[in-house]
Amino acid sequence: MSASKKSVEEKIDELLTEIKRWHIKLEKLSDEDRVNRIYLLSQQLVFIGQLSTIFYEQKKRLSMQRKSLYNQEYLKAKGNKSIMANMAIEDIKKEETEAEINHYRWNNAFTVTREEINALKYKVRIDLADGSSSNNL
Repeated sequence: MSASKKSVEEKIDELLTEIKRWHIKLEKLSDEDRVNRIYLLSQQLVFIGQLSTIFYEQKKRLSMQRKSLYNQEYLKAKGNKSIMANMAIEDIKKEETEAEINHYRWNNAFTVTREEINALKYKVRIDLADGSSSNNL
């Protein structure tokens, strides 16, 4: 494992730890504690976004490597060039697919969390407008 890949894995682990830490804090809050939920979800959203970005960058890097390797193997191959080149890129294509799946997974988590924050903000505005804010803020 290269040093840069190890640092990416360490960064992923750090971000997952942070996301879990904020999730534990969220679980301790009641659903009615909307303002604090908004704050905690906003903090968690930062780490979810960073994780999504890491997987997106990883996918793009692997895509570039796959295309480069394909071209190199295609030029080296004798006979059935495309089959030989495709065989050479199988492993990197699997890694690229995994990174893409993770990117979509964390991008969806980002969107859902952002929507939850917006829904909570809307509920707080309604509470403020109808005067029931003393119970929920």
